[in-house]
Amino acid sequence: MKTRACIALLAGILTISGCGRIEYPALPDDAIAFELGTFEDTESDDALFGMIEYNGRSYIGYGTINNAFNTKYIDGCVGYVIQDENSSSVADPDYKNVRIYTLKDDTDNNFLMEFDDSVELMNQPFFYRAIDTKGKEIKVPDYIDELGYEFWN
Repeated sequence: MKTRACIALLAGILTISGCGRIEYPALPDDAIAFELGTFEDTESDDALFGMIEYNGRSYIGYGTINNAFNTKYIDGCVGYVIQDENSSSVADPDYKNVRIYTLKDDTDNNFLMEFDDSVELMNQPFFYRAIDTKGKEIKVPDYIDELGYEFWN
């Protein structure tokens, strides 16, 4: 009886440890080095946002996942966020693990996803939304949970 319990416990531990790491698309050879800028919204209480630019559009924070996320929703990796020497998460100046992805069901690229590929557990994607979509009816993918920033209302 103890042997079965030990085997079941070991199998459970191995299963859980294998579920902690999800493979995301690799960084491409022509990866874009995104500089994190700032966007100031003078009309709301959420006054300052981190901002990235992609294909001539500016993106600011919008949301996170509302449930489980599957890498099948990712179209591809387009680049990484440059980390400066003041970042608490990086000691290596060549750190390229905070990656930016496009999404399959968002062909207009109204959203971009940021994910730190070096964190193995308790890490979740963060989604940016294009500023030029404010006030427009656009399809928000089902797996994105809006964080309720006043700017988007």
